[in-house]
Amino acid sequence: MQTKFKNILLAGAMAAGSLLVASPAQAQMRALLPMASEVEEGAATDADGTYVVSTINKRITIENGRAYVVDPWTHALVLRVHPGMVTLQNFRQTGPDQFEADDLPMMGKVVFYRQPNGALQGVVNGAFGEAKYVLVPTDYAGEPAPDPIGGGPGGDGPPPVPVVRDRIYRLHVSGGECEGKSLLRKRFRGQVLIAMTDPDGENMTSKQRNFDVFCTKKGQRSQNYRYYNDGPGALEITLPEAGDGFSGLQIRGTYRNLAAPRSGFSKGSRLLDNAMGADLDVNQSLTDDIQVAGNKATLNFTITIKRVQ
Repeated sequence: MQTKFKNILLAGAMAAGSLLVASPAQAQMRALLPMASEVEEGAATDADGTYVVSTINKRITIENGRAYVVDPWTHALVLRVHPGMVTLQNFRQTGPDQFEADDLPMMGKVVFYRQPNGALQGVVNGAFGEAKYVLVPTDYAGEPAPDPIGGGPGGDGPPPVPVVRDRIYRLHVSGGECEGKSLLRKRFRGQVLIAMTDPDGENMTSKQRNFDVFCTKKGQRSQNYRYYNDGPGALEITLPEAGDGFSGLQIRGTYRNLAAPRSGFSKGSRLLDNAMGADLDVNQSLTDDIQVAGNKATLNFTITIKRVQ
C-alpha cells in the first residue's frame, strides 16, 4: 500500500512538472496527501504540539501519531499542500529524545532528535536522497496564514521557550587498534574500562571489558573486540543544566603482549572538558584517541562521549 502511494505521488509530481513547462501560471495542483480525518490516530507522545518547519517557515501540528498542516505551502514547486493534510504518519517515540515517522511529502522515513530547547532535528532518507530540517516548537496555533499562489510567509509565533532539563552523557570505549613499525606477530590481550570522579569525589567506572587485538604487518589490521561499545557497559553521567563537577576522566586497564608479563595502564583524557565546552546537541558526539601501551607496536583506544539528553 505504501509503495503504491509513493508511485502515485511521484507520478503526480512528474505530471505537474510537465504542466509547469507548458503554463507556469496554471501549473499548481493539489498535493496527493491524505487529510487528518482520513488517517487513523496513533498514540500521543510528549512531543505533541505545534511546530514551525525550519526550511519553509510553515506550521504543522503533531497530534496522536500524525502531523497535519496548519499553514499551506507549495511542495516541489507545483504541489499545493493545504491545511489539514497529513505530512507525517506513524509518528512514534523510540527513545527518551528520539522519534520516528513516515514523511509523506519526502517519501521516506524521518528520524527526529529532540534538543534541549524542544526543537526536533530531523533527518529523512527520501526518494530523492537525504534531507534535514528542524521542527521549532511554538505555542502559537492561531488561524492559518494567507494562501497566495506560490506560498507566502506563515506565522511563526513567538520564539520557543527553552526547556530546562538535565544533561545526560554516555561514554564508552569505541575501538582499539595497533599502530607502529613492528607489527608482525603482535597481539594485545587484556581488560579496559573508563573511570572518572563525580562531584562528591567518588570514583565512577564503566564495566570492565575484555579485549583481544591482533596486529598484522601488511594489509588491513584486524581486531577482535570483546567489550561493549554504546551498550550496558557504557558509563552514563547526569549533569544539572547549570552544573558540572565531573573530573579526572581516564581510560584504565591491563594488557599482556604475547608471553610478556601483564602490565597496567592509566591514561587521562580531556574529552569531558571538550564536550562541556562544545555544548553538544542531543545525539552529537566527540571522540579522543589515546595510546595506552607499547613501543614499536602500540595499542590505542578511542573514547566516545555522546549526549543522549
